[in-house]
Amino acid sequence: MEEESGEIIEKKEDNSESIIEDRRGKLRFKLFGWVEDNYDKVFLAVLIFAFILRLLIFFKTLNQPLWWDAATYMTTAKKWGLGLDINTVWYFRRAFLWPLIGAILFKFGFGETGVRFAEVLFSTGIVFVSYFLIKDMFNKKYALFASLGLALSWVILFFTGRPLTSIPATFFLLTSLLFFWKGYELKQGNKFIYLFGLFYALSILVRMQYLMFAPVFLIFLFVKEKLNFLKSKHFWIAIGIFFLVLLPHLIIYTIHYGNPITDIASHYFGVGVSPAEGTQKVQSISKIFMYFPDLPYILTGDNLKGVSYFGSLSRTLSWGLFLFFLIGVLSFFLELFLGFDKIFQNRNIQKKLFIFLWIIAPFLFLGYMMRIVEQRYVMPTFPFLFLIVSWGLFSIGNLTFKKLNKNNLGILIFIIFLLLLIPNYTFGNSLIDSKKISYKEVMDSGIWIKENSNPTDIVVSQSFPQTSYYSERSVYNFDEEGDPESKITRDEEGFNSFVEREKPRYLILSAFEKHPEWAYRYPEKNMDKLITVKVYEQEGKPLLVIYEFKPWESKISSINETFPLI
Repeated sequence: MEEESGEIIEKKEDNSESIIEDRRGKLRFKLFGWVEDNYDKVFLAVLIFAFILRLLIFFKTLNQPLWWDAATYMTTAKKWGLGLDINTVWYFRRAFLWPLIGAILFKFGFGETGVRFAEVLFSTGIVFVSYFLIKDMFNKKYALFASLGLALSWVILFFTGRPLTSIPATFFLLTSLLFFWKGYELKQGNKFIYLFGLFYALSILVRMQYLMFAPVFLIFLFVKEKLNFLKSKHFWIAIGIFFLVLLPHLIIYTIHYGNPITDIASHYFGVGVSPAEGTQKVQSISKIFMYFPDLPYILTGDNLKGVSYFGSLSRTLSWGLFLFFLIGVLSFFLELFLGFDKIFQNRNIQKKLFIFLWIIAPFLFLGYMMRIVEQRYVMPTFPFLFLIVSWGLFSIGNLTFKKLNKNNLGILIFIIFLLLLIPNYTFGNSLIDSKKISYKEVMDSGIWIKENSNPTDIVVSQSFPQTSYYSERSVYNFDEEGDPESKITRDEEGFNSFVEREKPRYLILSAFEKHPEWAYRYPEKNMDKLITVKVYEQEGKPLLVIYEFKPWESKISSINETFPLI
């Protein structure tokens, strides 16, 4: 009997080990089942490399000061997540998903560290999803090269260290494009059409600006199916999912600004706004092509201007990458322009039209809407920009190295491409280092105020998002009435009324943001009301000054001087 019971126990143990091993096998398949050949293996190495690079950036920038936009999102996340009783700095034309994600992370104790690590994951996710996107649209060879470009792109590397919306929004948008292609072009199942609607809505809930890609999807569907796509119930289900996900934001938007369509048309595009009211419209029309000259800088980190075209190894490599891009543009889009009359019949031409529009549309939209070029705003075009670079490399490689077999040619071009990308990494890394402590005085002043004030105290600061985030106090600026994003301006007299009414405790003047002229003279004109309590200097000159209003019985030692800012 004892022997039989021993055998039963051994069989149970063997059976449990078998179950565990089976589960391990299933997990390995789920994680790495897509690794089928050498392209996939090399990509896995690229993906790990990309994650390590981003992890290093995470640790390097973990405690760096927040800039304006990032602080707006992070202050709102902290306010929602921790329930802070402070005024809002949120701008309700912005979609709310990114601060909502941040609020959840703050709520569960992960805080700013959690938000920054989420940025790392989304940044790595862009490399991951782009590989499968280009693979489905072309092949694994071009997918590998595009993913390598994304892994080392200076724009993506730099903004991985900034908790902003461009990286998470780009991840959701490219994922939606992958599902769109699987559902509409590859016919792999209607579920992908529905997932397209979901993820495209998520990208817009992170960054409203990505509505500018909607015409590209619609034009492609029209070219592919003419108006027949409107007869598909799956299309309308995807549209329904899209609007259902967006519904909370549309309601919030309508409450604050009325009809979203007319407000977007007037606010961003100047429709119905006279030149006197909307100078942005006049300026934007004159700069509609301003993003195109920035392509060398976007791709290489070097604007390639100046007389020294090949003055250094870095510049030579940057020129090389951009020249291959120009060659790639010609060779990649030649079929589109030569065969445009076959656009409704030829799937390959339709695909290249889609990519052409995907790149051109944001460049034109942003040129019209924006006052300056922001490289991060065109991040969704990067997979195709690096695809075109690799296309140019193989176009030249196939002509130059005819005797090499395909595998050796691929290895050679991969090494060349990697070398051409070195300036991207070095520039991105140096940019991260140079900006790592920018706005440190603003951060330090906010922390100081938190340590030397009560939760109900009010602060006046032109850097209101950053000051609000670090101080966890209600913050208003000098020249705008109500909440800082209200855009209802006020003059010095209005500010005096605000001081009498709200009784702020601290006032900050700094060289970091543009102040109204009267603000710099305010302490000197009101020496009977203010005392200087903290000064942050740079090379012996005041960079930021904190004043305290005298009615407060402060225990802080005052500095009886006025300080002209540098």
